[in-house]
Amino acid sequence: MNTSSKSDFDIKIIRTNRRKTASVRIDAGVVQITVPNVLSDKSIQDIIDSKSTWIDEKLQLQSSIAPARPKQYVSGETFLYLGKKYRLKLTNNSAQTAKLKRGELLISTKHDSSEEHIKHQIAQWYWLHAEHHLKDKTSRYAEILKVIPKSVSLKNYKARWGSCTITNDIIYNWKIIIAPSRIVDYVVVHELSHIHEHNHSPSFWKLVSKVIPDYKDCRKWLKINGQTLNI
Repeated sequence: MNTSSKSDFDIKIIRTNRRKTASVRIDAGVVQITVPNVLSDKSIQDIIDSKSTWIDEKLQLQSSIAPARPKQYVSGETFLYLGKKYRLKLTNNSAQTAKLKRGELLISTKHDSSEEHIKHQIAQWYWLHAEHHLKDKTSRYAEILKVIPKSVSLKNYKARWGSCTITNDIIYNWKIIIAPSRIVDYVVVHELSHIHEHNHSPSFWKLVSKVIPDYKDCRKWLKINGQTLNI
């Protein structure tokens, strides 16, 4: 179902029995609102109207961001890890492990290795390093925030950088490891702070700001650069 609000954008409305509250999401210039089946059209329109300014700002921000160039899995291509650039170098080394060495990301391949195989090796390397690095940062910041997460794991999220479940399980989008270290710190602190506050209230942001004073800059950085964090 599509509708339009008082602003110049179209809304895709999805009704479902799985939700008790409404949510608004903007992805690749598409505005999508997911609502409970029982919600009236008027209530939906009220939600849209109340979010119109926010939606306009998000759409303008997304339209101003140039799409990321697709990666090429050949020697010389640039990959980022913790915000630093590394050149991909494909080798015929018999060792099957990928590694960073002297500013290069070394990937062992065979002459007949497909692009998909090379990409898989790179993704495995990122996942393993993300797991180690994020668990280490989580442990250090958990001590500062005086919290104990139930578990720490990774996931390939499409539209978020992390989550904290009601049972205090911390889940990160592994791609955040591509971002600069200070951005990774912000995401870790953000999710750990949810153990204290399972919301985005002023109290929550005050808690985040005590550890990451420039958290607003970090949020803005992710909004602008988030879609470039790909391999």
